[in-house]
Amino acid sequence: MSTWYYAGAERQPLGPLSTDELKQYFRSQRITVDTLVWRDGMMQWRPLAELAQQLGLLEASRPTPFDAVAGAEALSSGPDSPSMPAPAPPAAAGAEAEPPTAPSLPERTPVAAAPAGGRAVFNLGSDPSPTPVYERPEIIQRMAATPAGDAVAARNPYLAARAPLQAQPTFVADQDVVYAGFWKRVAATIIDGFILSIAVGLCGELFGVILSDLAGGGELATMITTSLCTLILNALYFAWFHSTFNYATPGKMAIGIKVVRSHGEPISFLRALARFFATILSTLTFFIGYLMAAFTARKQSLHDVICDTVVVDKWAYTSEPERQRSELGLVAIVVLALYGLVVVAAAVLVFFVIGLAAATQRFG
Repeated sequence: MSTWYYAGAERQPLGPLSTDELKQYFRSQRITVDTLVWRDGMMQWRPLAELAQQLGLLEASRPTPFDAVAGAEALSSGPDSPSMPAPAPPAAAGAEAEPPTAPSLPERTPVAAAPAGGRAVFNLGSDPSPTPVYERPEIIQRMAATPAGDAVAARNPYLAARAPLQAQPTFVADQDVVYAGFWKRVAATIIDGFILSIAVGLCGELFGVILSDLAGGGELATMITTSLCTLILNALYFAWFHSTFNYATPGKMAIGIKVVRSHGEPISFLRALARFFATILSTLTFFIGYLMAAFTARKQSLHDVICDTVVVDKWAYTSEPERQRSELGLVAIVVLALYGLVVVAAAVLVFFVIGLAAATQRFG
């Protein structure tokens, strides 16, 4: 049962009172709806009018004002001491708890009188629940269902809900699949080639020179170590990206495609590494291994057939297969168009240089 205190005429806290005693004081006109009251769990003193509905006092008629000084003197002579502090909430066994101190009384503010001839209407604010947070049933159930290692988090009811992080999308089989066409793969290769030529090329050159200097080799040794470092960095680039995140390199992610097993399962790092070295065979066949992607049923290149992989839309084998798109896409179109312009410009420049050299030799 709640323990109540009320403000006397000199703004001093009087009590404690039980809820029934508080109601009896109201009915006997020892306190009024303008009297400030407080109990355990409340943040500040509040007029009794704001708690009238909660306490069931609206049915009682509004009492007339009484001499607050006389009432305070009568109460001071009774068993209730004006200076008695608010009792402490129940504490755990064996633990010492300090009694809570009632908040200081606010400055006296006028209270608007109820309209004459009508029933008073009060603005009832929300009142904090007297039940401690850690004793609420839903919190107890959460603590019981939480592993021992998360006990601290379970005791915090204000902690945001947590869910296990998934670095990779969920695999869903048995659905229609959109395979990545030849031109999508070409656009992704162009983007990856641009990244590799800048980042991996510079790193390979740097590591090659450093290793060659440490070994004390000459120019030939520098070329060999640089080529080996560039090859290793290229292999790690494709193997790591194809086996992690969205199973795609930055170029494939930009186009919206990914590399998976023939039935949609993710590929491992070793399989992705083997797929990279299998691309050497696709190159040695005068790039016919790459052109196979334009004619095979599942858009597989030679290295895909060797390593049992396919290149599909990024939404394939997921819970949202309807988001797959078979069209080329804006990014792929822009990349292919820009690359085409560069190739054409380079060809024109080469012919111009050759023609200029021939003309110079002829008339020189």
